[in-house]
Amino acid sequence: MACDSVFLELASRNPFVRDLHELGYDADFVGGYFVLYGLPYLDQTGALQHGDLFSPVNLGADYVIEPPSTHQVWWRGGRPRAMGGAALGISPTTAAVQIVPDVVTDLAFSLKLLDDNHQRRSYVSFQEKIETYLDVIVGPAMAAHPSATPLQGIDRRAAEQGSPLRFPDTSSANYGINDIADRLRGKKVAIIGLGGTGSCILDFIVRTHLDSIMLFDDDKIHVHTLFRIPGPIGRNAIGKSKVEALAQYYDTWHAGVTPVPERITADNVDRLQGLDFVFVSVDDGPARRFLVDWLTSAGIPCVDCGMGLNRSFGGALNGVVRITGVDRGAYDRTVDTPYLPTVNPKDAEYRKQAQIIELNALNAALAVVRFKQHFGLYERTDEAAWYTFETASFEADAEGRNL
Repeated sequence: MACDSVFLELASRNPFVRDLHELGYDADFVGGYFVLYGLPYLDQTGALQHGDLFSPVNLGADYVIEPPSTHQVWWRGGRPRAMGGAALGISPTTAAVQIVPDVVTDLAFSLKLLDDNHQRRSYVSFQEKIETYLDVIVGPAMAAHPSATPLQGIDRRAAEQGSPLRFPDTSSANYGINDIADRLRGKKVAIIGLGGTGSCILDFIVRTHLDSIMLFDDDKIHVHTLFRIPGPIGRNAIGKSKVEALAQYYDTWHAGVTPVPERITADNVDRLQGLDFVFVSVDDGPARRFLVDWLTSAGIPCVDCGMGLNRSFGGALNGVVRITGVDRGAYDRTVDTPYLPTVNPKDAEYRKQAQIIELNALNAALAVVRFKQHFGLYERTDEAAWYTFETASFEADAEGRNL
């Protein structure tokens, strides 16, 4: 059922076919038939079943599909029904048609539309034909089983790419950068601290081919937490473990997200052994010092994220976001400085739970760019140990130069 070059050529010449493919339908072109696999339908008892739809195709020049010459389609599966078991009006008849040697249909369906004078008419386009049959067959199943989906191609193509990513990485394919995206395959990373910045980091990296993503945080979700993390994690998550709630939500994206509801200390820091990269996004100075010191001593690359937020004399806020890393040299040059602070500020507005998701996201984006630079997804032309961005001046700065 894998899409071959003939189908891809068909999709490239026919926007409707391309749209079905990109939406996630398991579409193909086999034996001269356009195929949609795994369509949900209701059987006579109202149970959810799945079948395959086959329609002959009139191909014109350059694989452009012309209006259909037949109103019939063929079907592999049981007889679809409406809710309550009623007939659908598609005149099913037994039809064992061999599409290719190992694919034989069970039924044929016949459905014509009516014109303004209530006379039967032909389909004006292949798109109209397929959409009509989808509405009639799939519509009742979707109404009766809201979790049902005709988009079976998503899971199949995701499995074919051979990574924990639960969606096919069509973006990398479309831009011709699969080889670059693949540089994260097999890599194991951790995020320590799943507050605003850490959760935004997760939101970014969960869309990659990373082998595993470990989440370390012993805190619970509070009301203020909801304002600082991305995604529709709402009222029902309040009071639950932060990492477990985030892991459950992002499991729909990536199969390798592992929650560890613990604070990393000297007693359990060995859990970080064997990781390929670590994001440090804690807001405690002494904990930051311990973590970055241990990681860089162990030869584990890391990036530390930091943020400052202060009220100006005019009453507005001025924010600074910072990333520092990724190796021992960066640690030695920045420890106990504003670029790797190891004591806690006394009056920073940030420590009063300000709702600044946009700065968290910016901090996370800088950290993820540095992470991808480390693995060669982005080019890196300098060895600066730290970078900052200030909201008041809208200027960036880095070690050794002003950007």
